[in-house]
Amino acid sequence: MDAKESISQYWDWRSRSYTNGSHGFEEEEKAVWKMELEPFLQGRRYKRVLDVGTGPGFMALILAEMGLDVTGVDISSGMIEKARQNAQSMGLQVDFRHADGEQLSFDSESFDLLVNRHLLWTLPHPLAAVREWSRVLKDGGRILAIDGAWFDPSLNAQIRRGISSAAAKICSRKAPSLKSKFLDHYQSIKKELPLFSQSKPERICNVFEEAGLFNVSFRHLEEVQKLQNKRGSVLSRLEYHEPTFVVVGDVAKRVR
Repeated sequence: MDAKESISQYWDWRSRSYTNGSHGFEEEEKAVWKMELEPFLQGRRYKRVLDVGTGPGFMALILAEMGLDVTGVDISSGMIEKARQNAQSMGLQVDFRHADGEQLSFDSESFDLLVNRHLLWTLPHPLAAVREWSRVLKDGGRILAIDGAWFDPSLNAQIRRGISSAAAKICSRKAPSLKSKFLDHYQSIKKELPLFSQSKPERICNVFEEAGLFNVSFRHLEEVQKLQNKRGSVLSRLEYHEPTFVVVGDVAKRVR
């Protein structure tokens, strides 16, 4: 089984119990994300948006509520089904499709904006993916990649994760946790994922620049982090110490 098939199978399984965002599509969480996204949309005439790795549609549906025409794709058919259910329950129109985010079937220059959340670390070919995303964007289009340094290999990060895992095992001696199942599943393929333990903003900025994007920058999403800290457990705050961030890059005008 190759990495992509393994990833698809895991997220199909995970979709059965997956919740949306931190605590579902709650108004407080949606409001925080809209506030964080708004500065990247101001002054730009975005109409068509592509959400790659949409999962249960969290980002796609927030952007749809902000008045954009959104398409969402995911390699997991289970996640796409959950996203469609969420769209129906929220009364929103989003075109959700089962697709490989590294090999898109859309025509070139089909979208104005491309977004993804917590995706780059799980891609086998992140540089090729960013180049593919650029292909489907119009001149001056923009990519927003939201992520976190989930598996930072630094000593301090490993110590924090070790303490968190040990405490979690003590607190729950029943069935294996979702986290342990995730780690078991990804253990065999993580070496095939270049950003698995390298998803820091500076590293992703380098990928964006190598892919030919310009005006590349990143920003920590402080309000999202505050909300996560407020709602998360002590263990989650210990483990995910690094803040969530967004990396931004623009597509240059093409030579005709």
